[in-house]
Amino acid sequence: MPEETSRLPVVAGLDGSQVSVRAARFAAETARRRGVALRLVHASLDVAELLGTRADLTLQSVAASLMATCSPVRVDWTVEQGDPVDVLRSASARASLVVVGGQGAGGRTAPRVGSTAGALASSAEAPVIVLPDNTTSIVVRGRRSVVVGVDGHPSADAVLAFAFAEAAARRTDLVAVHTWRDISPARFETDGPVIDWAAARADEERLLSDSLHGWEQAWPDVVVREVIARGRAASSLLAAGLTAELLVIGHRRRGPFATLRSTTRAVLRQATGPVAVVPIRPGGQT
Repeated sequence: MPEETSRLPVVAGLDGSQVSVRAARFAAETARRRGVALRLVHASLDVAELLGTRADLTLQSVAASLMATCSPVRVDWTVEQGDPVDVLRSASARASLVVVGGQGAGGRTAPRVGSTAGALASSAEAPVIVLPDNTTSIVVRGRRSVVVGVDGHPSADAVLAFAFAEAAARRTDLVAVHTWRDISPARFETDGPVIDWAAARADEERLLSDSLHGWEQAWPDVVVREVIARGRAASSLLAAGLTAELLVIGHRRRGPFATLRSTTRAVLRQATGPVAVVPIRPGGQT
C-alpha cells in the first residue's frame, strides 16, 4: 500500500456488542503489526445515549484493555452523533483500514450491526474487515493462511496488494483462489459443441499465474499456493477460507450508495472468520 496510506490509523467501530469488542481487539492487533494508532469510533442517532456517560465509559474501558494487551499501540476514541454507516464511512477516508463486527455463519445479529457492516463494506474509502458474529469458528492448530480471491482483472491489483501485505505482516502463506464457471460465447463458437475442458482449465491457470507473477516478485518471502476451482465463486472462497486467518475479496465501487455483489454478500453472510473487503476503484486505483 502507498506510504501515505500505510501510516494512517486503523479504525474500529464499537457499539458495545460482544462482536464489536472482538472487532476492536482484532483491529488493535492489526494496528500493532502495522505500527500505527488505533481509533475507536462509537456513533449513534440517539441523543440521550450520547449525552450520557455509558458510551464514554465503554470506550475508555475497551481502550485501556487494548493498550494493556497490545502494547505499544496508541488508542484514542471518539463518540459522534449520526448514522453509524455515515460516521464510519467518513472516518474511512482518514484510515488505512476499518474493522467492524457483522453477521456470519448463518447466525443472527442486531440489525444495526449487520446492516452497518454490509453498507460500510460496499461504500468505504478504505478496506473493511468484517468479523462474523458467531460462536462456531473453527480452531485450527498450526499455521493458518491468508486467502484471496483473484478474478484476473488488472483493476483488482488493489486486492492483491492488500493480501500480500497482510500475509507478509502475519508471516503466513497466501492461498490465491481463482474460480471460473463458463466458457465465453466466442470460445464456444470457435470450439464447436465439443469443448476442450482441459485447455479451458489451462487458460484459467495461466490467467491466475500471470496475475500473481509481479506480486510474487515484489513479495518474495510470501509463499503462494494457487487454487483453481470451477463453480460458484462464493462457495469456493468460503471453502478455502474455512480455516483461514483472513479471507480477502474485492468490491468494485460504484458510488457511495452502491450495493454489494451477490458473491460478496454471500461470503460476508456465511464466513466463519474475518473477511476483508477491498475497494476497487475505476482504473484499479487504491
